[in-house]
Amino acid sequence: MKSVILDTNGFLRLLLNDNPEQADKVENLIKKAEAGQVNILVPQIIIFEINFILEKYYLLEKEEILEKLKSLASASYFVVESRDIFIRAFSLYKQNNVSLVDCFLVAKAFLEKAKLFTFDQKLHELQG
Repeated sequence: MKSVILDTNGFLRLLLNDNPEQADKVENLIKKAEAGQVNILVPQIIIFEINFILEKYYLLEKEEILEKLKSLASASYFVVESRDIFIRAFSLYKQNNVSLVDCFLVAKAFLEKAKLFTFDQKLHELQG
């Protein structure tokens, strides 16, 4: 089966629907993925970049960003790199005043039964 990496811009068009023509093209690609004709790969960096752009350039609230990221990460037709880590990280991110990157590191350490070495006191607290 053919695999495709959809870039951040494609996901943004889909999530924001600010360019309907481009959003339609992404939706057509997703329909192919849902039909099992293509795998849409989502590298970790795409999720981090979407978060950054929605927060810094579109000035969306954390809750709205999380809603969009959760829908992306939970969609079965996407092959999301580190899906389980992101799901846990989103929960930490929602409940704490730390970055998504930091929450991802804490979640990764937890799921891999590793200790996160950090000088950041907030991260020490998140680790429990």
